[in-house]
Amino acid sequence: MQINNILLSFRRFGFLSLPLLGIVGVSIFPSCSYETETVVSSAEFPVEIAEIVNASCATTGCHVGSNSPENLRLEDWNRLFEGSDFGAVLVPNEPDWSHFFQHLNTFEDLGVQARPVMPPGGLPKLERGEVETLRNWILQGAPNAKGELRWSQREVETADKAFTLCAGSDLVAVSDLRTNLIMRFIEVGQEEGKQEAPHFIRLSPDQQFFYVSLIDGGFIEKYRTDNYAFEGRVEVGPDPSIIEVSPDGTRAIITHWNASDLLPKLSMINTEDMSIVDQVQGGAERLSFPHGIAANADYSMVYITANEGNYYAKYGITPSGFVSEEKVLLGPDVQPAIDRPSSSFKPYECELSADGNLLFMTLNETDEVRVYQTSNDSLIAQISTGEFPRLLVVDENSNKLFVACANEENFAEQGSIRGSIAVIDINTLTLEKQIFRVGQRPHGLAIDSERNVLVVSSENNGGQDPPHHVLEGTSGPPGKYNFVDLTTLAVIPDAETEVAVFPNAVVVSE
Repeated sequence: MQINNILLSFRRFGFLSLPLLGIVGVSIFPSCSYETETVVSSAEFPVEIAEIVNASCATTGCHVGSNSPENLRLEDWNRLFEGSDFGAVLVPNEPDWSHFFQHLNTFEDLGVQARPVMPPGGLPKLERGEVETLRNWILQGAPNAKGELRWSQREVETADKAFTLCAGSDLVAVSDLRTNLIMRFIEVGQEEGKQEAPHFIRLSPDQQFFYVSLIDGGFIEKYRTDNYAFEGRVEVGPDPSIIEVSPDGTRAIITHWNASDLLPKLSMINTEDMSIVDQVQGGAERLSFPHGIAANADYSMVYITANEGNYYAKYGITPSGFVSEEKVLLGPDVQPAIDRPSSSFKPYECELSADGNLLFMTLNETDEVRVYQTSNDSLIAQISTGEFPRLLVVDENSNKLFVACANEENFAEQGSIRGSIAVIDINTLTLEKQIFRVGQRPHGLAIDSERNVLVVSSENNGGQDPPHHVLEGTSGPPGKYNFVDLTTLAVIPDAETEVAVFPNAVVVSE
């Protein structure tokens, strides 16, 4: 579907929701009709759930009828999954990430609580047994009276999904981009009681799988994109960071963000059986905190940024592993740095142009993107960005480079919120625009070419960007993501979405 103009009038979102436009199944594009999707005709709540909802929620003056507060109607199961003005209120299997549960829960040991408590005022609150009943029902997927699940048909499909990695919660949020609702949270990491801090997420070329690096766990994990099944896990050593998958999907290279003489710096894995193929080891003199990675089209060469080294490295690769190594200083006036105190540029992430002729690199310390000609490794441009540039992505349709700048300030545009997206014209290698109001400390970026939007995930560390409802019992403030119209280069109003804690990467399956 060719889209030229994205509708700039979404309803306001709240926690755990994507743009709803007030009804489930509505397209966000003006060329499509707006019709309510009835998942199951006259779908009813299970009896024990209906008793609670009818007594405490779907009562006169509350969440029933066209004048319901925030347009949250709870007459039946379908209405619940239509959400409210603030988006989805229930995520199956996740009571702690569902407002429908959070606002009704007054028992700290039963999970996350939200304010205000419902029912409001002096009305009686739910008894413990009722809260436990709701919690168990959501943990079972929140089926209707016939045992049907809201997203069962979508879970056999791979397309039109966004996967947002939430490092502070060890979760991946799965959003349905057709209805713009979060369908599921996938728990990543397998060690009970340990936060493994997922750092990066990458899709396989066929979009059948996604891979997650667990920087505090030392593992790479593989999951399906249709039913979210866990497919395997390989231990690669401490600090795995960025992942680059081969075009045929059979291998992946991982950087390890460390400077130890005894630890791996790069790993190549076989993604089919989740085993190690080869590793590069050595101290800071070899690779000082390798982080960013980009591979050429035939997967014969990878470029690696040394975040504390003032250079990037080139590695020749074959299906059997790494076969050559070469270092390239960031410029003719740059001295190599092999330890943290002496690094003055901090190259962070890199990306190749669509034709492979240009290598783009973000430099955290000097707030710029440097551009290199890959044929001879020459520095051909230095482009100032916003403060602290991080991840970047190329939009092949417009031939623009988008850069997440985590600390950029502009009080007139966004008050005390920090962060922007720098837009670089690849044809002229110049800064075209700074986009503000994309959330507190943007980090992850993904292109949704079907809808012609840029998805931006923002960490919101410190809770500078407060959630719609006060939450108690989470490991930190929820992060958010926003959508930028790639035609107008403007943030889509009221399309902000809250997810779990510290969303630092996002990918889109199409």
